[in-house]
Amino acid sequence: MKRKTYLRNQTIYQIYARNHTAEGTFVALIKDLPRIKELGVDILYLLPIHPIGEIARKGELGSPYAIRDYYLINPEHGTLEDFQTFITLAHSYGFKVMIDIVLHHTSPDAELLAEHPEFYYYNNGKLGNKVGDWSDIIDLDYNNRDLWDYMVEMLKYWASLGVDGYRADVAPLVPLAFWEYARQELDEDYPELIWLSESVEPHFITNLTAAGHIAHHDKEMYSAFDILYDYDVYNDLKAYLEGKAPLKPYLDGVRYQEQNYPKGYLKIRTIENHDTVRIASLCKTDQILRNVTAWSFFQNGVGFIYGGQEVKATHRPTLFDIDKIDLNVKDQDYYDFMILLVEMKKHPVFAEISSFNIIGDGADDVIVSTLESRVGAAHGFFNLGLKEKEVKTELKDGSYTNVLTNTDIVVNDGKIKVSEPIIIIEE
Repeated sequence: MKRKTYLRNQTIYQIYARNHTAEGTFVALIKDLPRIKELGVDILYLLPIHPIGEIARKGELGSPYAIRDYYLINPEHGTLEDFQTFITLAHSYGFKVMIDIVLHHTSPDAELLAEHPEFYYYNNGKLGNKVGDWSDIIDLDYNNRDLWDYMVEMLKYWASLGVDGYRADVAPLVPLAFWEYARQELDEDYPELIWLSESVEPHFITNLTAAGHIAHHDKEMYSAFDILYDYDVYNDLKAYLEGKAPLKPYLDGVRYQEQNYPKGYLKIRTIENHDTVRIASLCKTDQILRNVTAWSFFQNGVGFIYGGQEVKATHRPTLFDIDKIDLNVKDQDYYDFMILLVEMKKHPVFAEISSFNIIGDGADDVIVSTLESRVGAAHGFFNLGLKEKEVKTELKDGSYTNVLTNTDIVVNDGKIKVSEPIIIIEE
């Protein structure tokens, strides 16, 4: 499978339509397209757009991941025509549009259950699920090959309406053979579709496989997907930022990715999304926030912003009720900083990466990293601690330009002082 390495220069912007605007509709979301365009992002990713089940619903409005009908639009957001208008206008702004697909389970009152009860997982003769706290859903059974064809036809339907890609919810819990089949079938007519797999945490994989259930590792998922989530290392970064662990386990995890995943592999370098705490609430200072955010864009992978991250939102909206995201800009400097990072990501040096290295173990709270590509090299220094640090660098003594501030950075005796994030690009 040919890797879509061009995605390394792009940034995904995640939108939860219910809470992104006051109205929570596609029509209202259209009004925000000019602002999002100014951010410079390339791909809009929408949480599930389908009607939500009513039985066993969590909260008053329910989770968008408890889908009642794969072929309909959630009336909260508007009509099918509204959605098509949104796609058309998003395309006119140069965006691609991805939607969340939830193929592992449905709501207990799904139309699919009424039509095809044989498509479902049964435990001792009763409908059930394999993850106990997912109380608002029932699992599908991919031992039934007719289910495969049903899902493929459904995916073709949305692609025919102009959808540019899919983010597959808990994809590792669905048989990999299905995803490979779906990818093969859709590639025939829609080869440019972007396939993003939510990965699952290592401990979750261990628990499910120990119970005899399917849970694929990240390395396996690349046979069907272009991009995976960063959940194999996210919890290590979170533990460090919370003061519960050193930085080394996280850095070792990133090194493992580089050494073991397929050539040209892609990760979304998400440091926040709808399933995690806001990164601004996790960082002790604004300086640490700027450093960890800059690091996420410097890394080998795809940029990622969850709506609200660009304004330093600290509140994580609930999935189950109305909980509006405040998109008012309270820190213009930080907002401009986010725009700069998205723009920097488009530099050719981040595209065809031939090597990506992390230097040291982070004992001084500084991430030092270098990458090389066919057009040059980039050097990154990111201080996740509370004090300025002086660290060793492979750069020769002299003066360099920090592309984030357009100011001079001095290397003296093979050392560089780091407080704010530093990114140096050599062409």
